[in-house]
Amino acid sequence: MPSDNSGPRTLISYSHDSDEHRETIRRFAERLRQAGVDAWIDQFDEHNPPESWPDWMRREIDKSDFVIVVVTDNYGQRFNRDTGPGIGSGVRWEGALITADLYHSRRERAKFIPVVLRAGDASLIPPPLNLTSWFVIGEAADADLARLVQVLLRNPGKLPSELGISNSPGASFHFDGIQPSPDIDRAFGMAAGGDNQGAIRQLDALLQEVHGDERAYILFLQGVLHHKLGEMSQAMTCFNRVMETTGHANLRESSAQRLTVLLAEFDSHYGESGPVTAATNWLMNVKRGKKREVWKVLTRELRLTLAQDWIIANEGHPDFATYSRDELAEELSAKNSRHPLSKHLLRSKLQVLQHHYRRWDIDEWGAASNPRRIGLDYELVVMAPADEGVLIAEEGELLSVYPILMRKVGPDWMVANFTAAYPIPGWPPRSEEIPASMLRFARLATEADGTGQATTEG
Repeated sequence: MPSDNSGPRTLISYSHDSDEHRETIRRFAERLRQAGVDAWIDQFDEHNPPESWPDWMRREIDKSDFVIVVVTDNYGQRFNRDTGPGIGSGVRWEGALITADLYHSRRERAKFIPVVLRAGDASLIPPPLNLTSWFVIGEAADADLARLVQVLLRNPGKLPSELGISNSPGASFHFDGIQPSPDIDRAFGMAAGGDNQGAIRQLDALLQEVHGDERAYILFLQGVLHHKLGEMSQAMTCFNRVMETTGHANLRESSAQRLTVLLAEFDSHYGESGPVTAATNWLMNVKRGKKREVWKVLTRELRLTLAQDWIIANEGHPDFATYSRDELAEELSAKNSRHPLSKHLLRSKLQVLQHHYRRWDIDEWGAASNPRRIGLDYELVVMAPADEGVLIAEEGELLSVYPILMRKVGPDWMVANFTAAYPIPGWPPRSEEIPASMLRFARLATEADGTGQATTEG
């Protein structure tokens, strides 16, 4: 089946569990195509099945920008080779290819994206696929796919109307016995035009005029919008209120499903293995002066740019005369460098970091509750004083913040930069600012001493 899309080529890997499952995958691929993703499955190949599975898989994986892996119990067993010879050989081949690519690729962005039919199936995702973010597509490929599509299109700021908010909320979120009023349609139409906050305010005004299931329905829609904005706490509050105030079975079930997804996202953000905990532990080591521990948690790219910057600043010193600067930068940027100059580099950088983060205090500062995920492997953690109203600042108000860019490397979150920018090694080293459309949060500015300031932009 040819595709008219010019979007990222995306292969969907799945196991042939049943005819119903194959139909779900086909519907999933077609929904992605409607949103501008060049999605491919074996069912679209003119030779179905392809004449040579191994050759077809290798070719498709190599030429795809992304590979979506639909994980079911059968897929996980076959991926891990827990089935007998000849059973699920396609997935077994794919599993070997995917595992090799994951462990040996130098790619800067995650390519393999696991998805599940239900949030409760996340535990089925096999390693090493479980080292990155996962998404829920629904048992009939009927879940909200907007967040996944944003990642595939590399544009988190844009919501495809085909998958997310339509001009009529009833078209996307239909519940028997609830007929959206024209006022609800108009409010939700604002979101279709990009004004999600305005839509939330309009729906909030309508809450004062309705009761019963219609009120619960509006709360549900507000929860959907808050979730799209990354406002997890507000979204969970809305869905919990739906559960508390309505007896509508489908509305309650949909709210419960979304709460499950939100709680999983919340735990991945704040849990022991999440980026907030990693950033907090790193700041604690900065405060305590543990320069080796501080250094080891930085990504290789950041360590290299810091080493290069330090070499440039001291290149006139006689101790540097006998070294090649490229070789010296490589040696100094090692996690556990034993170069005689490394102690001077680490001491110098620790002093800069301690001055930069001098205001941070674990008892008085905290991380903003809304995840600021950038692609699959980066997240911006924003630390701010807990008593300065990080989430409720008035328009134009300045908040003292420390943005810390975190990157997931294998199972661990590491510090990728001290601001919202990718570090780029070189002579001199530089940085590439992350586009505002990808940050989806208050604008950052920088003071002369490097302390971040944020001003809300609605």
